[in-house]
Amino acid sequence: MKAQIDVCIATYKRPELLRRLLRSLAGQETGEEFSFAVVVADNDAEHSAEGVAREFKDAGGKITYAVEPEQSISLARNKSLSLATAEYIATIDDDTYADRRWLLSLYRAITSYNADVVNGPAVREFPPKTPDYISECPIFNRPNPPTGSTEKYICATVNSLFRRKLIEGVAAPFDPRFGRSGGEDTVFFYQLKKRGCRMIWCREALVFDPVPSSRANLAWVLKRSFCYGNMHHRYYSNFGAIRGAQSRSSHIIIGRLGRAVFYLAGVAVNPKYYGMKFLLRAAYHFGILAYHANFRYDEYGAK
Repeated sequence: MKAQIDVCIATYKRPELLRRLLRSLAGQETGEEFSFAVVVADNDAEHSAEGVAREFKDAGGKITYAVEPEQSISLARNKSLSLATAEYIATIDDDTYADRRWLLSLYRAITSYNADVVNGPAVREFPPKTPDYISECPIFNRPNPPTGSTEKYICATVNSLFRRKLIEGVAAPFDPRFGRSGGEDTVFFYQLKKRGCRMIWCREALVFDPVPSSRANLAWVLKRSFCYGNMHHRYYSNFGAIRGAQSRSSHIIIGRLGRAVFYLAGVAVNPKYYGMKFLLRAAYHFGILAYHANFRYDEYGAK
């Protein structure tokens, strides 16, 4: 009997991008080793993805469509997982598209390495004339170790496959507290690792991630780094690594301010040498300071 995979997608007001993604899924090679279906959770109460899902179904694709009306990336992801019935669950973001052998590479990796979770890379595609300091920025360039690696990579829902049994009996696999800020996938995969799940990387499982011009610029990458810093303590307090009182102690706050100023000063003294790396670190620490000032940056806030 063939294995079965459900590809779970959370989407929000991106019908054209979702259409591109579904077309890439329609062309997946399976090697006759598995079959797959698609689950789309539309986080738009106005059902903006419904027509695209219907197109995919009319073209012969297997798809389940549902709406999660409350705007929350966590609730949308949880909605999609609740509708998955296959032995394996794959996740991919709605603004990406998959290589023809994406699922096949993930499936072969999870079976050959007897793993519980497999993650793979997201290959960035930049607009023409994007400056090198943007395209080479660490925000866009994540580690890509050899296939089978168990460390030194970042887990994310943009490219993953895991066994459905890992979430059986779990009411909310993606923590609703991160539904507006993002970072829910970081917490999700951290908790799986904490439970002792075998997690590996698959370099061959490619997902392509076109970067729009609205993101391929200095303002956006600094905001992104600020966002990571703003979420820093929310991550670690959730993991039990930082106590609330300790995280707000005065010497911790002063230390963060000092680091932020240090990185900014480095850029001012020698921008060519320190440049982007130090700017990102400064933005990150200012994000942490903003958290201490009770400012929360919600990337998925109401729109």
